[in-house]
Amino acid sequence: MQELTLPSSTEWLPRCHGWLMARVAAGTGYWLQHGIEPRQLAAGDGLIATRNVSGVIRASQLGPLKLQFFTVQLQYLNGVLTVAEWQRLEVAPDQPAPSVSIFTVAEPIGQKFMRLADQTYSHRLPMRCALLQLWANAVAGLLPVPTAASTSGNKLRDHIRELVGQMTEAELAERSLTELARQLHCSERHFSRLFREEFGVPFHARQIELRLQRARQLLADSNAKIINIAYDSGYRHLGLFNAMFKKRFGLTPVEWRRQCVHKNPPPAESHRLPRLTERAVVWIATLSLYFISYTCVHASAK
Repeated sequence: MQELTLPSSTEWLPRCHGWLMARVAAGTGYWLQHGIEPRQLAAGDGLIATRNVSGVIRASQLGPLKLQFFTVQLQYLNGVLTVAEWQRLEVAPDQPAPSVSIFTVAEPIGQKFMRLADQTYSHRLPMRCALLQLWANAVAGLLPVPTAASTSGNKLRDHIRELVGQMTEAELAERSLTELARQLHCSERHFSRLFREEFGVPFHARQIELRLQRARQLLADSNAKIINIAYDSGYRHLGLFNAMFKKRFGLTPVEWRRQCVHKNPPPAESHRLPRLTERAVVWIATLSLYFISYTCVHASAK
């Protein structure tokens, strides 16, 4: 959860790589979008917006506007979202979801958001899970109704929709085209054609995207060797992995990791200090005992 305060009469243009959920914590503002009548946002009101939204939130002339917001990036939910859910949220070429949806404080989503914003969590994990559930409940009503079984008698398409559509994206990234085509008793070419028609993207292109997104996350969140990350992402040739990664993100895996470390430097390894301190204490104590013993013996000799 993040907070932002806009001075009176100023605007905020949301810039995010995923879905945005925001609410007014205090003050009054407006949602301004070309081609749509301005919507007033009072305390507790909010909005849900896709990454392609083109609009601004403007603070009233009467005073500042305090916002609370968070974002959800779908590429990090490939172990949660099914292929069909991703397709409806991210692609949906025929029935795109609205770019923005306004809710009021009186609606259930507004009440739930307010309660979450007022709660204090000792750990961040419960808060992230609660916010993710809030977003999931909110977008469920924005999704197009899943397509029913075809009336043309194309049972294979129905089977692909049932089998692959309910598969998580993480599982899709691990399955081979040969395996899936064999499971549905069709040729690889026929499976690829139906997959593209059903989900809006080529099968291999979606697999590549999922694997590279996983690699990018591993590079940012772990210290594993590049070659091990390539293997974990489904690549058996390091050169191919490097080439595909740079083509997709504009940087090599090494450059991407270096950039992430520069933006988010690791915390100082404070765990080494107690060890050094303990060694120093033992060393000093040993020397102290030695000198005390030496002094006592020397004094007795006198």
